[in-house]
Amino acid sequence: MGTPLWLDHASVQVPELGPAVEHLDRLGLRATVSPAAPDRHSRAYLHRSYLEVSARPGGTGWSATSFFLRFEDPMALRAHLDAVGLAYRFGEYEGVDGTWDDVEIDAASVPFPILVRRTAPPEVARDWPPALAEPHRCGARTLAEVHVGVPSLGEALEAYGRLLGLGPDEMPGSVADPRSGRMRLVLPLASGRVVLLDGGTGGVERIVLGVASLEGVDGGSRTRYEGDPVAWLDPGEAFGLELGLAQE
Repeated sequence: MGTPLWLDHASVQVPELGPAVEHLDRLGLRATVSPAAPDRHSRAYLHRSYLEVSARPGGTGWSATSFFLRFEDPMALRAHLDAVGLAYRFGEYEGVDGTWDDVEIDAASVPFPILVRRTAPPEVARDWPPALAEPHRCGARTLAEVHVGVPSLGEALEAYGRLLGLGPDEMPGSVADPRSGRMRLVLPLASGRVVLLDGGTGGVERIVLGVASLEGVDGGSRTRYEGDPVAWLDPGEAFGLELGLAQE
């Protein structure tokens, strides 16, 4: 059994922050602009997680660039990574409004999350990310899933299995993705899930937010696929970002 890991946040890049924040509001998601970087950084807070929305001048469309898992105990994490033979770099990241422990895992062609733990300011770090006071207008409450394209599903499962401390009997079986037909694996975390999609170039392809109900929520038109519990925003609603809602 590995050290607990929580789905902490996913990063989304947009060409300009102001118009993106306004459009997120039309989609039923409220983003909080960071006072320390009002032109380039914001967060759409969820329960103990968030979407990080930042500006990339000169870019086109919206894209999910990376995702992050949270850990609590640095010593336990180091011991676990050493025990399972995953190479890593343990550093410190200075963000727009604080400091994080930042752990990057080197696993060749397997796209991995960055492992993080906020450390400063201490009065913020002790309860970070914060609990969600109320759902978004679209109903979103949690960061439920990130879907990650991988070149080889078998290679990715072996690497993620080591990261999560999965024994042979705990390895999930692959099933066909209802939307694309690609084979996929679902890996539960202490909160949220990582979904590995076979045949990708490597990186975050989709983000799913958890809602209490898919009925009567506001913000954007959505499409359902047979056998898929996720309601996906229609093409163009999020300028290329694949974003869905799932009842939890």
